[in-house]
Amino acid sequence: MPVPIGAPGSPRRGARLRAPAAPEPAPSRFPWTTIAVVVLLATLGLYAWGWLVGGNAVGVALIEIPLLMLLTTPLFIRASRDEQRFDLGGLLAVGLLLRFAATYYRFAHAADGAAYHLAGAELAHSYRHLGFNADPKFPVPGTGGMRIITGVVEVFTNSNAFATFLVFAWLGFFGCYLFYRAFVTAMPDADHRRYALLILLWPTLVFWPSSIGKDCWMVFTLGIAALGAARVLMRRPGGYTLLLLGLVAGALVRPHVSLLFAVAFGVALMLGRRADRPGAFTPTVVAKAAGLVVLLALGGYLVSRTGDLLKTQDVTGGSVDSALSINALRTSQGGSSFSAASPTNPIGYGIAAVTIMFRPLLIEANGTEGLATSLEAMFLFGLCLASWKRLASIPRRLRSQPYVAMACAYILMFFFAFGTIANFGILARERSQMMPFVFVLLALTVMPPRPKLAPPPKVERRSTRRAR
Repeated sequence: MPVPIGAPGSPRRGARLRAPAAPEPAPSRFPWTTIAVVVLLATLGLYAWGWLVGGNAVGVALIEIPLLMLLTTPLFIRASRDEQRFDLGGLLAVGLLLRFAATYYRFAHAADGAAYHLAGAELAHSYRHLGFNADPKFPVPGTGGMRIITGVVEVFTNSNAFATFLVFAWLGFFGCYLFYRAFVTAMPDADHRRYALLILLWPTLVFWPSSIGKDCWMVFTLGIAALGAARVLMRRPGGYTLLLLGLVAGALVRPHVSLLFAVAFGVALMLGRRADRPGAFTPTVVAKAAGLVVLLALGGYLVSRTGDLLKTQDVTGGSVDSALSINALRTSQGGSSFSAASPTNPIGYGIAAVTIMFRPLLIEANGTEGLATSLEAMFLFGLCLASWKRLASIPRRLRSQPYVAMACAYILMFFFAFGTIANFGILARERSQMMPFVFVLLALTVMPPRPKLAPPPKVERRSTRRAR
């Protein structure tokens, strides 16, 4: 029924009627879901060819990959619902399938992974008969811890080598996803799309953790710890539980890496400030104090276990130089060896930082893997140069965004702890434990410049002299 002119809500007399504005078109999103379907078919075709034509023992992938994708589908659906700005669900599927594809090469060129499988199969046989006191024949934490973890997985894969490789690739993917969730939780205003692209598609994180090995397990456990740290820093429940779970699980394999993360989190916890009630005695302050006490206790345990792992009495004083020298000597073998600098002095530390981030150079690369690592390092260098405005905002974020402080502290300590590795092949694998924190800094948003303070107004001085 038409509304008479002059009635409430009717157009004014003489006013021109306008057509309703057309709705704005939804922003187009990159079709990652379509690409995921193509990659899935290509991956299954690769494994079918490798099994039927190449004669490789990878036929189980034709069943296990669809099964693992089905188990991960609820995660893809939830991610697509929570993130409307880009196709996160499809991107996650592409990242997982690329890891499954990389597992083919990692399995064909397995070295440590094959040894872990053989030891894990023996332990799995004992575990199936409730013989949980089986000897891994190597110290725990360390290689023995990795053998025990492999044995537990082998129980579920029936000691099938390639099935176990795929499960570890799946765990490496979940570690990267947990890193993404931690970044979104702690940095709600950052560039989430860029971080998702880097953490899910970066070659180092796709290739090296897609195998049975310490690198995959550390990416997985560090992702758990990172999500716990993010929840603690943003005052959300369950943070300390995830943090301790990730640190303890990682300490079974590499206690020194868990120690680095614990110290970095402690730095972020102390630097973080609460903008609404600075300096007030609140339950948050009590929680911080309790968290620091727990971290000190856990750090003391990790220090002792790290000292045992390095065969030293302690990790301070003169034994640091001894441990670094032993590490350099142990890794300076093979075709990818080089002369590593000592990070114990400022010049050597700078060289070690450049080496870990951007080497090998093209003239230093040997073989296909070395060339690929060199090209990746060159791309990372160019990405850092293109992101200089983002990196320049780091000092302004250290207190207001403590997750950035944690990432910086971890990276700086990582340069010192791994700066004496004298083999590019080993360094490329170890780098996977650092890249998620480097991407935190590269995915920051550009902060606007600080407003210039206006000069104080000039006050006219009145003469105190009396007129003569």
